[in-house]
Amino acid sequence: MNETREDSAYVTSIPSFWRWLGLLPALVIVGALVLYPLALAITTSLHGQHGLTLDRYIRFFSNSMSYSILLQTLLISCLATLGSIALSLPLAFVVRRSDRNRTVLRVLTATPLAVPVLISAYALTLFFSEHGLFNYLLVGVLHVVRQPLQISYTRAGVVLACVWRFFPYTALVVIGALEALDPSIEEAAYSTGARPYQVLLRVSLPLLTPAVVTGSILTFIGAFGTFSIPLVIGRGQDVLSVVAYRYALTFFDWGSAATVVVIMAVIQLSLLTMYTRLLRRS
Repeated sequence: MNETREDSAYVTSIPSFWRWLGLLPALVIVGALVLYPLALAITTSLHGQHGLTLDRYIRFFSNSMSYSILLQTLLISCLATLGSIALSLPLAFVVRRSDRNRTVLRVLTATPLAVPVLISAYALTLFFSEHGLFNYLLVGVLHVVRQPLQISYTRAGVVLACVWRFFPYTALVVIGALEALDPSIEEAAYSTGARPYQVLLRVSLPLLTPAVVTGSILTFIGAFGTFSIPLVIGRGQDVLSVVAYRYALTFFDWGSAATVVVIMAVIQLSLLTMYTRLLRRS
């Protein structure tokens, strides 16, 4: 009897063992590429001449310029996220209604992800420059404005570049959710006499909200942590990633650079935690 119980207990433990064994490569990758660098950054930020200290964090939050840089980073990330949503929703409905060109539109949507960020930033800097193609079309072809717009090396240029680079995270998630949406739900709303805009606002968009939130989180985190875009097209705009770079490679102050990195990581992890709790509740 005891042997039977032991055998059954052993059999029931096998799936759990293999499940953890299957997760082992992912856990190793997360530990090596995420947890270890984060632990190293925390240790470096707390290391002082006389042991552990919080002086760098106190110095960061005691400086009014730090709050300005933090707010600018958040502002750029939020504007890029809103711009991504504004592009993704119409694009998702276009893809849904395009039977022949659906694959082509999906590939074009994902194209910014295939281009390295540094190359994207440099190309967009040339595109939006005073004598670039964008201003040439506005001034010389369409005659919309008389003078070229100053976009490169400004905050607006950084936001536009972040939208172009990171909006596929939102767009691809929303496109997938909209294609998975049962058309009979919208048809039922039309059968009750609802107009197209009512179906859109009261049926389609509420059902797409989880996908929009998921994609927006990915876009926000990407824009929040980007480095090449504000460095190139923003010409060193004061955002947290560029500040960390200056501390490390200009002033060789690795402790202060690690402090900024840890603060960025805390903000991003807090946002992911809030999103996970919101998703569980919904």
